[in-house]
Amino acid sequence: LTGSALGAMARRISSQGKVTISVDEYSSNPTQAFTHYNINQSRFQPPHVHMVEPLPYDAPKPVGHTRFVCVSDTHSRTDGIQMPFGDVLLHTGDFTELGLPSEVKKFNDWLGSLPYEFKVVIAGNHELTFDKDFMAELIKQDYYRFPSVTKLKTEDFDDVQSVLTNCVYLQDSEVTIKGFRIYGTPWTPWFNGWGFNLPRGQSLLDKWNQIPEDVDILMTHGPPLGFRDWVPKELQRVGYGIMTDGYTTFINSSTCTVSFQPTNPPFIFDLPNPGNS
Repeated sequence: LTGSALGAMARRISSQGKVTISVDEYSSNPTQAFTHYNINQSRFQPPHVHMVEPLPYDAPKPVGHTRFVCVSDTHSRTDGIQMPFGDVLLHTGDFTELGLPSEVKKFNDWLGSLPYEFKVVIAGNHELTFDKDFMAELIKQDYYRFPSVTKLKTEDFDDVQSVLTNCVYLQDSEVTIKGFRIYGTPWTPWFNGWGFNLPRGQSLLDKWNQIPEDVDILMTHGPPLGFRDWVPKELQRVGYGIMTDGYTTFINSSTCTVSFQPTNPPFIFDLPNPGNS
């Protein structure tokens, strides 16, 4: 099990009052949690969850709908990606290898070449320079784990988000586009000390509790337990695919495989415009 890659989760949520969520007893061990809930409740098997066939690129967009294009984990390998028609691009992180300013500029130039009316982006664990706390600790270290990053001067990356002029960048924040509330957050469970890593449990829960209740699209860099987070060794596709529990659709749109090959094509989905926006 892994918290890698990510997706967009699209759902119209009705406000039913504030829900209090506490740390699960198995939160520190996702494999144990998956086994426990799958055996006792079959939570991650039909009829509770189902795989979803991707919408074909040539499917006509219904009248009064917005088409979203989902992509993730491009890791500066965007040259060969065939991007489908759509209205709004959602990129859920790891658009660079290390978050170097030159990589960010290259990504921003690519975004500028795309025809989408809106582009929304979050960071992933590879966008090291976007995580200010991570960079502060990295620079203080006696050994250089990421030599090309630690050689940067603070002024080189202090305002690196401003390089992204061709998109809306979200970091624990939201934007409303064409009537849809979109919230983006980059955090993932600790994994070998990368950016935007936090310990499982309360530290991550505090971030999740910042997510508004009435969002239509939630952009994260890691899926919830049991939803496109399994990494079969023989496939090495990092959970790429679409699932639903009947209420929420979970999309893992990782472009690159674990060997950093940009193999997986983007996903598209259509949502009815709120109030005919």
